[in-house]
Amino acid sequence: MQPGDHIRKSAAGRAALASRGPELTAPLRTLLLMIYGDKTAAEYSEIASRLPAGRAGLQQLIERGLVEVIEPAKATPSSSGASTTKSEGTLVAPLSDVEQMAATHTVDEATQQRLLYPEFVRAVSDLGLRAVMLQMKVERAMSAKELLALRGDVEAAIARSKGEPARQEFANRINFLLSQ
Repeated sequence: MQPGDHIRKSAAGRAALASRGPELTAPLRTLLLMIYGDKTAAEYSEIASRLPAGRAGLQQLIERGLVEVIEPAKATPSSSGASTTKSEGTLVAPLSDVEQMAATHTVDEATQQRLLYPEFVRAVSDLGLRAVMLQMKVERAMSAKELLALRGDVEAAIARSKGEPARQEFANRINFLLSQ
């Protein structure tokens, strides 16, 4: 590898970042994350010298095959007969090698969660220190379904702490939000 060569993450480098395995130390991971393919090896070496991994870390990434040289521009004839250069370092389809994931929530569920979450937080925070564990459960709830699974516990805690009228008021607000 020459100092003027443009470098980028190799497929193995992207896989190592995605796996978050122990094969990469935190300083090496940071350095590898910074390599996009827009600079030369010399420029990345200068950047690496200011990071904890240092230039030795960049050398380790190269030796492990986590970084590769971008092929230099090649001349290709155009339709007009003149030659133009095409850089192979240009991304044609960014993230084309990333596996698509199915959505875990529908738009309706996300909207419902956005409506319900503040009500649950407000109700549990009014209960004071007795409801710390319940507050943690509410904060960990990532969907409306998970929040609604906690509804009975929240209502019971409100009834014990504030009385039946407060529990009924909370239940009415939640029912109203669910009818939206």
